[in-house]
Amino acid sequence: MQNEQDLEKLVHAHTAALLRYCTGLLGCEADAQDAVQKTFIKAWQQRHTLRHDGTDNERAWLYRIAYRTSLDMLRATKRAAAYPTPEPLEQDPGISEELRTALNTLAPLDRALILERVLDGLDYAALACIHGRPAAYLRTRYHRAKKQLAQRLKEGEHYEV
Repeated sequence: MQNEQDLEKLVHAHTAALLRYCTGLLGCEADAQDAVQKTFIKAWQQRHTLRHDGTDNERAWLYRIAYRTSLDMLRATKRAAAYPTPEPLEQDPGISEELRTALNTLAPLDRALILERVLDGLDYAALACIHGRPAAYLRTRYHRAKKQLAQRLKEGEHYEV
């Protein structure tokens, strides 16, 4: 990313996916919009860190920045400790209230892995770039998160009966 035209192309290509991703992480579309804006500002400021040698790609690089930005926002508002249930969104990315409630009981990394794999179809190599952790670790963590999510959804059905 060398100039403003490159930034404009990057914004157009990735805004919708990053907004959906950050909304899933933060649970609030307004916060997600802020996170996406901050992500692109940080991307511009850190454009020299994007490697153009094939070992990194723009999408994973942006997701890494968005993930860290979202975590910073969660920490700043002390949401990470309580995992509150966010208000339902009108422009929800296809997530039911029951699923959203269950997702919000997961740790932020687990929630991010579920969203990245299911909604965005990212592979483990991209997840490793985003989170700076080995792909094998993230694969194990993802499968555990899926089991936790399934159990919480099952418990939710049990309580309603």
